[in-house]
Amino acid sequence: MAGAQPATSVAAGCRSYWPSPYPVCDDLKDLYTSLGGPAGPLGLPTSAQQPYGVDGLRQTFTGGAIVWTPATGAYLE
Repeated sequence: MAGAQPATSVAAGCRSYWPSPYPVCDDLKDLYTSLGGPAGPLGLPTSAQQPYGVDGLRQTFTGGAIVWTPATGAYLE
């Protein structure tokens, strides 16, 4: 997305991307960044990280979602 820039650091291991109010953290952030962050195919975050399965996390973006589990690491859903 043109003009989208990392805005501020939030909690340790997280990054906030303006104008989205949802930070992206840890392994999800690493994959998101490697895919181009807000300028990449996922666009901006549309939700906070949510529990996924027994011990995973999932976060949605305008162009898809990233899932993380201890067994798989972070991947595009």
